[in-house]
Amino acid sequence: MIRRMNLLKLVVPLDLRGACCLHWSSHRVRNTFIEYFKGRDHHHVRSSPVVPWNDPTLAFVNAGMNQFKPIFLGQTQREHRRATSSQKCIRVGGKHNDLAQVGRDTYHHTFFEMLGSWSFGDYFKKEACSMAWELLTNVYKLPSNHLYVTYFGGEDALGLEADEEVKEIWRSIGVPYNRILPFGMKDNFWEMGMFGPCGPCTEIHYDRLGRSFASDRVNLGVEDLIELWNIVFIQYERLKDCSLQNLGTHYVDTGMGLERVTAVLNNKASNYDTDLFIPLFSAIKKMSGKPEYAGQFSDDGQCLDTAYRILADHMRMVTVALADGMFPEEGDKLRYIIRRAINIGSNNFGFTHGNHNLVELTQIVAATLGETYPEVCDQLERVHIILEHEEKYFYEMQENCSREWKDLLLQRPELNIISDWQTPGMIDGVRAITCNVEEWKKCDSRLPGHFAFQLYDTHGLHIDLIEELAEIYGLTVDQEGFNLALNEARQRTRTVGQQKLESDETFKKDLQSSIIGLNLPVTDDSSKYLYKRFDSHYEFTPIKTKVLLILQDGKQVEKTVEGRIGVILEATNFYHEAGGQEGDTGRLCTSNSEMSITSVDNVGGYIVHWGTMDIGEISVGDEVTAKVCETRRMRLMQHHTATHLLNSAVKAATGLAFQKSSHVASDYCYLQVRTYQALDHTIIHKIENLVKRWIDTKSPINRRTVKINEMLQEPSICLLPGEVYPDIVHIIATKLADDEFILSSIEPCCGTHLHNTGDIGNFVIVNVNTAGFGNTRLRCVCSEAATLAEENAMTALQQLEEWEILVQKEINASVKERLSSLEKELRMWCTHNKDLVLPYLAHVRIMEFTNEYRRLLKNALRGDANKEMVKEMMEVIGVKKDGPIIHLLETDFGTSKAVLSKATVLVRQRPMLVLAKSEGIIKGRSIIPEGMLSCGVSATAWMTCVSKVLGGKVTAPRGQNPLLVCNFRSKKADYSHIGSKLKKALEDSKYYIDKFL
Repeated sequence: MIRRMNLLKLVVPLDLRGACCLHWSSHRVRNTFIEYFKGRDHHHVRSSPVVPWNDPTLAFVNAGMNQFKPIFLGQTQREHRRATSSQKCIRVGGKHNDLAQVGRDTYHHTFFEMLGSWSFGDYFKKEACSMAWELLTNVYKLPSNHLYVTYFGGEDALGLEADEEVKEIWRSIGVPYNRILPFGMKDNFWEMGMFGPCGPCTEIHYDRLGRSFASDRVNLGVEDLIELWNIVFIQYERLKDCSLQNLGTHYVDTGMGLERVTAVLNNKASNYDTDLFIPLFSAIKKMSGKPEYAGQFSDDGQCLDTAYRILADHMRMVTVALADGMFPEEGDKLRYIIRRAINIGSNNFGFTHGNHNLVELTQIVAATLGETYPEVCDQLERVHIILEHEEKYFYEMQENCSREWKDLLLQRPELNIISDWQTPGMIDGVRAITCNVEEWKKCDSRLPGHFAFQLYDTHGLHIDLIEELAEIYGLTVDQEGFNLALNEARQRTRTVGQQKLESDETFKKDLQSSIIGLNLPVTDDSSKYLYKRFDSHYEFTPIKTKVLLILQDGKQVEKTVEGRIGVILEATNFYHEAGGQEGDTGRLCTSNSEMSITSVDNVGGYIVHWGTMDIGEISVGDEVTAKVCETRRMRLMQHHTATHLLNSAVKAATGLAFQKSSHVASDYCYLQVRTYQALDHTIIHKIENLVKRWIDTKSPINRRTVKINEMLQEPSICLLPGEVYPDIVHIIATKLADDEFILSSIEPCCGTHLHNTGDIGNFVIVNVNTAGFGNTRLRCVCSEAATLAEENAMTALQQLEEWEILVQKEINASVKERLSSLEKELRMWCTHNKDLVLPYLAHVRIMEFTNEYRRLLKNALRGDANKEMVKEMMEVIGVKKDGPIIHLLETDFGTSKAVLSKATVLVRQRPMLVLAKSEGIIKGRSIIPEGMLSCGVSATAWMTCVSKVLGGKVTAPRGQNPLLVCNFRSKKADYSHIGSKLKKALEDSKYYIDKFL
């Protein structure tokens, strides 16, 4: 059944039509909101990327408060007392998952914008409610008689009373009592997670139909009376024992969906009937030739307009996510949405591979959002590269999938959008769901938690894939039941590795707790960045500091003892391992003692120096001199700076890349990257040359310190998704500017870096490993190690030039003994130099050369040996004028190949069986004249006499009659111990053939 969402046109009162007669563009709605709160002392904060940059627990930013979460958790200090923003949000999984409703109703989306305002310990309930009401009724001009408010009605089980304060605030503002409605924990108590800051909330709901009274429709999830604005009063903290305690500071966190309020202000019954979606619908119609979007909805969700809505919604989400730095490899949900868009475009709108229809739609998205979020326009090239790759990969996957999966697709074509159908266990998991889906739909349309865990545990499907499957079958996953089953399984099965990890974490937590109990100040380690450069020479000044604590086996001691100990200092210049960079080593010294430091740990801000005493002893309270190992620190700095340059060079050479991991050691560095262009030898050469040129320009490297929110204003900064950045961030920046390139590297980084690129000295890539398409690991060395690698390459390549002249000369001379000797010498040379550190490209060149010239030598040897074989066989045939020929060749083939067909072709009218020692095995060939077949003789049966004695394989040449010709190949043979067996094989062969003569 098809219905048209035009309720407003039928029954909306005239006064509302008049109030909304002006066209409210989404841009105007957004700006009005921001300007209103800016006028009330709220600092405008730029939207953070939808890729979480400070919260590894989230796949996407899903609320306006995400970037302020560290403030609510007390992990960082507020920068402003009040803030406002329009935040890009994505909800496709976990607690906030709107995917199932997208396109099927008027107001759910995978991507939306959250208009928000915040107070960080400044104002509270009265001011928040007053400003929200004023904005809606006086600025946006929404009629108050269409608005309802809800408040927290209390929870006896938790001892929480109803929020009568908010109720009275709304009453004082002028909201009638019968429009102020109480609700419980589910609707009006907001919690960030299982633990942490939380509090009651009050919501403002809007009646789209403008009825005289409709309070019974509030919080029913209906489309005609929707939640418009949520105001949260964060005043409690949920502890791990589930109890609540009052926070010392009270916060306000509000949120209103831009799409919803824009639809309301324009007298539209659907969010999709606004300027955020209509341009996309027009573009889809133009590209597809389908009927224009008509705003129809169907109970089964199968009408064309549903496909319009889903495709438009998904392209907004995909464009924003990719523009903000997300990659499909980082989240199956993103890849799932991309494939869903490809599938809908293909099935519903006739889009075909190669026409780049989705790419064109991203340009429409950029046009609608680019004025507010310029990064969407700036990163369109990146978006297009990824989309084109994903589309190509999707269609290739469809062609190459297994027969079993194709059979499942015939039953359920929607399965072709699954992000990772190749996961082992997927087919069995799908079949298991299919057997039960009808039963679940009769109940609550939920995939039971215990069954979801079975898919996870037995079939190996991760939760994102399970959610995707559930969505395809019209189900939702019972997350609580799944988590319960998962936790129970974890309690039952703890591996030794898990126990060790937990033991290490427990040790650190216990150590931190014991240190905190001593009320010691955290270590001041700012001196790790205080080093000076004098004409490429670096001076790492030792610092004098006080010993605050000495630890042995996690326990406090007063002075150093034998064995491994830990020392906490008042201040340090040692760098602890972080950001992929290994920590410093060095010494702690007094006038009569010295301690070697072998590693450094950060335990909750306390820097623990681990090592052993070399001379004397150190006591708590002593003043010591901390000296880092300058050679190690310098090499770490060289390799860390080189890693940053390498990352930028890969992006420049390939057009698009993202860092997956890195590691900086004193003797090497590696960078693992995902690219959309294969890193062939030409690209590797280009990358290496870019870094070398950057070093040659001796460009300055700047370190500056900014606050985390200021970092988000950087236009070209490279952020790692899921990385947690501290409140104060160091930004490392340098630029390559020459005649051909202007290339910059701007990355937040806590590591120690050089002051000038020229101080890297030299740089080479020494190894390139791939792990699947586009996933590459580059290992590099710098400075003296790089120069040594290049010197090794020069020596090796010079030797190869000499080899080339020598080999060509001897091949032309074709002297067997010398050729054999050269082949052996070249093989030994390769073995001797296999562990030599060489530039990767030099290594490739050397391998190509040695493989080619060993092949040429073998061919030359093979040709010479086979000539001798023919000569030997001619002599045998000349001696034995008639009868069968059975012969073990004396020709020495060595490691070359014996081509026995050249021997057996010499006589065609006599049976012949020839054996040879070649390539470390015994080879054989037998032929029978066609005229002898009537006797019952067989070349295969004849050669089987040999295989029964020597073992090995008997086969006929491809396309030839096994009765007439047969080959033999033994397993690896020890020629010095096989003589008797060869003799027996020849005797048995003679016995067989004699029976037919």
